[in-house]
Amino acid sequence: MQNKFKWRFIAAVSLVLVLCLTLVVQAGRLTLTQGDELLTASANKMLRTVSVDGARGDILDVNGIPLAYDQTSYDVQMLRDPTKNTFTDRAYYTDVLTRATGIIEQNGGKVIDTFAIVRDDAGNFSFDFGNISAEAAVNREANWRTNMFVSGSAAPSVIYQDLRDRYRIPESMSYTDARGMLSIWQEIQLSSYRAYEPVTIAKNVDSVTVAILEEYSNVLEGIQVSSSTERIYPKGDVAAHIIGYTGRMDEESIDAMLDKGYTQDDTLGVAGIESSMEEYMTGDITGRQGSTTYEVNSLGKAIKEVGSEPATKGDSVMLTVDLSLQMVVEKALKDNIDAVYQDQLSKYYEDKEKIDEQLNGRAINLAKSGAMVVFDVKTGNILAMASYPSYDLNLFSGGITDADYKALLDDPATPLFNKAIASKGIPGSIFKMVTGLAGLEEGKITLDTEISDGGPFNKYIQEGSGEEGPACWIDPYFEEHQNLNIVTALQKSCNYFFFTVADSLGIDLLDAWGEKLGLTKKTGVELPGEVAGQIGGAKALFDIDLSLGDQKTALPTIVYNSIVKYLNNIAEERDVTYSEETIAGTANLLVQLADKRTTLNGPDVRRILFEQMDVPTEVSSRKGYDNDISNYISELVWKLNDTVIAGIGSGITAVTPIGVARYVAALVNGGTVYEAHVVDRILDPKGNVVEQRQPTVANQLNADQDYLDAIKQGMKDVVSGEDGTATSDFEDWQYKDAIGGKTGTGVVSAGVELEDNAWFVAFAPFDDPEIVVVTYIPNGAAGSNAIPSVKTVIQYYLDKKYGVSNYDVPDPNSVLPVPTETAAPPEGTAEPSGN
Repeated sequence: MQNKFKWRFIAAVSLVLVLCLTLVVQAGRLTLTQGDELLTASANKMLRTVSVDGARGDILDVNGIPLAYDQTSYDVQMLRDPTKNTFTDRAYYTDVLTRATGIIEQNGGKVIDTFAIVRDDAGNFSFDFGNISAEAAVNREANWRTNMFVSGSAAPSVIYQDLRDRYRIPESMSYTDARGMLSIWQEIQLSSYRAYEPVTIAKNVDSVTVAILEEYSNVLEGIQVSSSTERIYPKGDVAAHIIGYTGRMDEESIDAMLDKGYTQDDTLGVAGIESSMEEYMTGDITGRQGSTTYEVNSLGKAIKEVGSEPATKGDSVMLTVDLSLQMVVEKALKDNIDAVYQDQLSKYYEDKEKIDEQLNGRAINLAKSGAMVVFDVKTGNILAMASYPSYDLNLFSGGITDADYKALLDDPATPLFNKAIASKGIPGSIFKMVTGLAGLEEGKITLDTEISDGGPFNKYIQEGSGEEGPACWIDPYFEEHQNLNIVTALQKSCNYFFFTVADSLGIDLLDAWGEKLGLTKKTGVELPGEVAGQIGGAKALFDIDLSLGDQKTALPTIVYNSIVKYLNNIAEERDVTYSEETIAGTANLLVQLADKRTTLNGPDVRRILFEQMDVPTEVSSRKGYDNDISNYISELVWKLNDTVIAGIGSGITAVTPIGVARYVAALVNGGTVYEAHVVDRILDPKGNVVEQRQPTVANQLNADQDYLDAIKQGMKDVVSGEDGTATSDFEDWQYKDAIGGKTGTGVVSAGVELEDNAWFVAFAPFDDPEIVVVTYIPNGAAGSNAIPSVKTVIQYYLDKKYGVSNYDVPDPNSVLPVPTETAAPPEGTAEPSGN
């Protein structure tokens, strides 16, 4: 019996030993052969890597002076423990956030304001997702409701109150403070899927705020401070329309940006160079991002930083713009517009009763804005470009307030609008060089052709109608414009001469030469929002292949609206009710009759009225409906007399300041039409040239040099010749013999001369032109009114060229460069007049 027990005991012990040995072997195998693999897997479960954006590249002037750069700043962030989600926890965090935001705001900081629900002055709540389409807003709201776990049908006011309750925001807290608190909770909730990443609750706080938050860190759970960057625009409003600004991405661009590595919270360029050169300057795209790796606990909360990879700064953009020249241009333009406006006010009140009668109840439009361009004739580079009024770019750093943005949008002078590239104006006589060169090149006139002013151009006026054709500005002293050739016609700006030339050319050739000179095409400048001008012709007046909103002018829309109003009057007169769709459809069909290019539309009008509105044809004829509607339609039919006035830059002709600068440059540089450039080069973070922009030829005129010389001489005589249209403005000016120029008065509203557009274009030096300067003042009354700013800028440019004055590079707080020493003027140049 004992032997049996003994053997059983030995067997049991042996089995235990075998099992132990097996465990030891297995443990050894795991340790020796899979240890690294298991250790890595364990580590991966405990680490989280967060991408870090690189700094944005700088924007520099042509001399390397910074115009925009990123500056290190400090942001306040909230990192909430995602497991603490009870009512008590939320009340606790709301209390923490209340203390933190109090510290931030007491020291001048601002808490984020992103909450999607807003309350108006009347106390009504609504969703506001910014300036996005209605369709995008619907999608954004649906996603927001889902992510915020609120009802898909609850009213905004109900949601607002429910969220205040959910996050334990005291009733005693004001709407403004509660909105800030809800903005933070919103961002926490929307980023809850990456709970290990903190949410920014305030940007660019000062060092005092940082110190206080650090001091109270033991009672402010989850509050932390991190370094960030803020976009700085050291010159404020200088070159604002060139530089642009950054902002949060809109709904339409989110998907595309996320694919490139951006996050939804990243900013990107919205206007100017910040927008057009985004892909170069951003540090947010994949490939430039760095990373920070954190060790996290089992709940996903970051414990400590364990590693990092530095991010790469974006490329910098060096402009063609010279800051000192830019500042001179902006001040000259502002002073010019202010002076014109004051002069107009005086003239308006001197003759107020008569002018008000001409205005027929509407307010008068006077000079309040304008644009100026300085163009390098040999390269197409923009040396300076101003749009007035401007705005402070720093308003957009860190996000502009609703009040500031609304103020900019509501300003009737449209400060956000770049008038140098995006506004079109009737040019008046600055267009006459197009007509003159076209006439010479097409053989309609020669350099010796002489034309005398014959009074009103009545060739296309029906005899006995009592009407008169367009006449020269010299009216009634037509005898002063006799036996003029191309040079003297430009010098005296004789309308009749260019009426005659335009008539002989026809609108197609006139338009073709405008296109060759670049006036009807974009210049290609590296800025968003540029538009192209137009001259004339049937398609420019009305293009049946385009919608009303896409037409080159607003005239088709005006005619359409007039016809709609007329059709509604017909309905009222006949006591018949039509749907809006019927009226709109009928008006659209009637407008399309303009494509037949005839003023004889009576039968077609009667047919359409009968088919669409059941108006008997005999009624249309007897009541005169067909005749009245035909008169509206005829405004969209190009007539021969329209070609005549197109020859002097009137009618529907409209051009941009930058387009005019390029066109004049082509006239004086031998016939090369350049694309415009405002970017000189791209530099990597180490200062190496990544890309150098080269002059780009858009077209080569191949024009006869004698013809171009005649155009140049005519422009010179405008300024310094006997009885030139600008001679008196340059009398005794030291550089009057060194430039050429042309005035232009674009007629905006017949009879109200104070509302006409003012243009002046000039080039310098005359013998070997380097720059073209263009000033455009909408509603500036007369072309001569635009001369002072051009004169100031050319004075500055030639003073520097000839060493008359040396100028310091402006410091960030200066308004205008200050001459540091004065030398004698170059030989053959008159002493400065002081003008």
